[in-house]
Amino acid sequence: MMGCQYTALRIFVPVLIMLLGLKLPGQVDYVIIDSVIVTGIKKTKREVIMREIDLQPGDTIGLGQMAQKITANEKRILSTGLFTLVSINIKNWNTDNSTCNLAVEVRENWYIYPYPIFELADRNFNVWSREQNYSLKRVNYGVAFNHINFTGLKDKLKLKFQQGFTHKYEITYEYPYLLRGWGLSANYLYSQNRETAYIARDNKPVFLRLGDERTLLRSHRAGISLLHRSNVWLYHKFSAEYNNVSVDSVLVNEYNDRFLGEGRTSLRFLALDYLLRYDRTLYPLYPMGGYRMEANARKEGLGWLSNTDNAWIALAGEYHIPFLSRFIFSTRLKAKKNLLNNPLPYYLNGGIGYRDDNMMGYQLYVLDGRDFILSNNSIKLRILDRNFRMAEWFPQAYKLMNARLFLRFSFDYGYANDPVFGIINQYSNTHQYGFGPAFDAILFNTMTFSCEYGVTRFGEKGFFLRSDVNF
Repeated sequence: MMGCQYTALRIFVPVLIMLLGLKLPGQVDYVIIDSVIVTGIKKTKREVIMREIDLQPGDTIGLGQMAQKITANEKRILSTGLFTLVSINIKNWNTDNSTCNLAVEVRENWYIYPYPIFELADRNFNVWSREQNYSLKRVNYGVAFNHINFTGLKDKLKLKFQQGFTHKYEITYEYPYLLRGWGLSANYLYSQNRETAYIARDNKPVFLRLGDERTLLRSHRAGISLLHRSNVWLYHKFSAEYNNVSVDSVLVNEYNDRFLGEGRTSLRFLALDYLLRYDRTLYPLYPMGGYRMEANARKEGLGWLSNTDNAWIALAGEYHIPFLSRFIFSTRLKAKKNLLNNPLPYYLNGGIGYRDDNMMGYQLYVLDGRDFILSNNSIKLRILDRNFRMAEWFPQAYKLMNARLFLRFSFDYGYANDPVFGIINQYSNTHQYGFGPAFDAILFNTMTFSCEYGVTRFGEKGFFLRSDVNF
């Protein structure tokens, strides 16, 4: 009995000293990781977790850094979306030779997501409600199937069969661990629309519809990508894709002869794309610390398969600084520069207001342009971060719900250079800024929700809703 108590003290006392930042006479200030033990995995392969963490057998870690590293790696594993619960603990601390084991315990997420599609075709809820008057013709519906861990190696299979505003048929497969850090991804998409935005006027897309039975736009896209992950933080993606877009001649002849460029009714191009990402953020799904940098270069139009010529580069960096225990200051800067001077088709003229490049208060607008600069800045207050036990009838993967809630105040700045269409868009080619408070929620480490109250440079105000799912 005394032997057991002595062994427990030998393990507990060094851990307590480490957490308090103390040091006993003759004690070393580091520990060597002897092994990493992973428990709780059923479908997922152990190597997936080992590739996500920077705590490996044989690593020497300073005692003052261990607690911070454990927390950072727990959040990194959670951000994969593969698990609902992650806990890393120190086991078998040997004070004689300064070694220990790490025990990584996980609870696997729900991996298979067959779901009905019922989504808005517009960029956000507010555009649909205010600009389109809740029109059901602008709703997409259908079925989709997502498997985010198809063979247990974090490989993703996505299938989509969609009708409504946009008819879409898509298949994507991504295998991240092909050989020595290399992975492979392939995608094919076919879509067609009876209605499309043919131009932006007063910085709002103007839509054209020629009838319920008349297809206005068709698009084919096929692509393949090589993925490479040099280490936990560094990610490369090399892509080649072929695009073929065609429109009804009425759109070009009567509404916008520059839609696909130079009076064309079809646009085809082979594109090469390179993405470099270095991510040292804490909890990448909703960064609570650290930094991230990205560089993206793209060439559209190569050889006889293409009838357009375009090239651009985009650079982005973000930094997240926690302070006063519950606050986070976040700043992000992104710039995109077109490398050629030839006129761009409207179809390739996207700028601010698409995907993740948004400004607070400008959710109803777009700032198209060949070049742009965007600065997003915010202060966040964490008001909740805990696990909730759900009802017994919930699936096993969702019996424990992690919930994180934040209050946020944002101030954003943007400028888009549009030499062709800027004459009919007053917010383009001028400096714009927006600000306002927001409420953010993250549930199950996969779903994010935001409610924002934005104010533009000109005093326009409004509530805006946003949501996303990370799988």
